[in-house]
This record gives sequence, C-alpha cells and structure tokens, in this order.
Amino acid sequence: MPQERFLSLIKALHQYFSDSSNEEKIELFIEKAKNENAWFSDYLIINAMKAIDEQFLNMQVWVNFFEKYPQNSMTSKRIGLILSGNLPAVGMHDLLMTLAAGHQVVVKLSSQDQALMKLYIDAIKSIDSQFIIDSVDRLSAVDAVIATGSDFSSGYFRNYFAKIPHIIRRNRSSVAVLTGNEKVADHEALADDIFTYYGLGCRNVSTIAVPTNFDLTPLFDVLTKVDWVLEHTKYSNNYQYHKTLLLLNQIPHFDLGNLIVTENEQLVSPVGVLHVHRYETENELSAWLSQHTEKIQCVVGSNSIPFGQAQMPALDDFADGVNTYEFLVNLS
Repeated sequence: MPQERFLSLIKALHQYFSDSSNEEKIELFIEKAKNENAWFSDYLIINAMKAIDEQFLNMQVWVNFFEKYPQNSMTSKRIGLILSGNLPAVGMHDLLMTLAAGHQVVVKLSSQDQALMKLYIDAIKSIDSQFIIDSVDRLSAVDAVIATGSDFSSGYFRNYFAKIPHIIRRNRSSVAVLTGNEKVADHEALADDIFTYYGLGCRNVSTIAVPTNFDLTPLFDVLTKVDWVLEHTKYSNNYQYHKTLLLLNQIPHFDLGNLIVTENEQLVSPVGVLHVHRYETENELSAWLSQHTEKIQCVVGSNSIPFGQAQMPALDDFADGVNTYEFLVNLS
C-alpha cells in the first residue's frame, strides 16, 4: 500500500471527525462506549479522542514519520492485533501502524473498548475500502501478532503464538524523577501525568522517585487541588478503599483528600494511590531504574520526558521500547 494512499486516509480521517454532520453518530458511539466500560466518562473519552486526532490523525506528523522510516513492507500480510481496553481506543496506534506498513489487520477487540474502536474502523472502511480490517472473536491464519495484555495473559500469548513473529506486551507503569529543583509549574504538569485518565494507563506516573531529604509539601499543595477525579464514582471508591486498607494495616501514608501517597517499592500503584521511592545518589537512582527497566513504560522529569508530556507520545515513541513499525515492515 503506497504511503501516499495512507496519508490520504489520515487526512480524510481528521476531516471525518471534524465534520459536524458526523457528530450525532460519534456521540452515539461514545454513549455505547460509556455503557461498555464504567471507567469511560465523557472526560476520559473526549480527552483520548482529542489526543488521537492531534497525534495520530495529523498528516504532517505522518509525513515526518515516513521521512524517518521511509521503508514499506514488500508484501501485504495478515497481522493479528489483540487490543487492550484500559483506555478509550488505546489500540489505534497499533492499528494505524499496521495499515501504514501496508498490511491487512485482523483485530480482536477488547470487550471493554469495542464501540470506539468500531467507530474508527468503520470510518476507515467508509473512506477507503482498500484498507482491510477484519474484526474477529478468535485469531487464526495470521502471519504475525501484536498482543497487549496483563502479565498473566502475556505468558499464554507467548506460548500460543510462539511459532509466528510476535510482539507481546505486559503490564507497565511510569515513574517521575524529582530532584528538588522543580517549580510550581513542574508540579502542576506532573499532576497531569498522575491524574490524566484517572491513572489507568501505562504512561501514568504511579511512582515518584525523590531524594532522601526531599520535602513533599510543595508537591502535595498542588496535587490536593485536583478534585475533579473524585467526581468519578469508581475513582472515588478506589481512593476510599485503599485509604481504609492502609489505616487498618497501620501503614504510614499521606491522605491528600483525593490521593493516597505512601512509600512503597512496588512500581505499580493502585488507582487512587501514588508510591514514593527515595534515593540517596544519582548512581543509586540509575541502578534502581535499570533494575526495573522491564516494568517501566516511561520516565518523566530529570532530563527525560518533560513533566506533563507523559500522555503525549510521538508516533515513534513505541510501547515497551519495541519499534512496532520496523517489526511490521521487516516481516519476511
């Protein structure tokens, strides 16, 4: 599939979701999505769809991407996609990368995120039927697989698809590194990295790494102002549950009224909880980050991803550090 045709698709998709005549249909699918997944509030869906439009449906972004990755697949293959459902239309990156590489898509949608993905798939098919996307209940007769799941399901996927090329993703979370030199604006941006999508995504900061003598008070003064998360029943219930659990187990923690903060060496924190890791030296910090490389999706702050940018990955900021596009175009 020529890249020019794919670029035309991207341009048309942007126009499709900007066209007022499609508003009623889009709103209908948004309502269906909210019924499928109790976490999918209007805020969550609108925020995700805006990010998709800005990051994935921007033709110039794709032009720049193809300048960096000019190669295309020599032969079209059937690529199986097993999608996650933790965030609205979270599988769009894999879907578009597969189409951009010139392949056909055989997709197994998550039961938690069918409506929005169907909305995008229907839009693609209505624009250009040459792009093949088949939705199935069970993958079969595929040439390669990209699967996103839990630590438990990833083991099953690796065994089941062992004989064909595959990318298997597991649970990951993100870390913010603070040094004590941050300004209020940095703390406000970090709040976005923590609370956006209610902390459900692998790019959400679930642990902050701070120096041993770090004063958390200035950060807490900012985080405690984020009260909109409590408007969501499931987030509020998670926050209350973990607060009660820590109190019953007499585990030291800070209660910010909207977030529980506790020192814990586990990278993945529950929804409504933020973990703190303290480090003495930069060498110790580097060793700790290296030790957990396989579980960290991204690192925010301290010469890494800027605060507030965790949820705005570039097209080539690939999940788990595995270049999806090169995997797809190099299939033999």
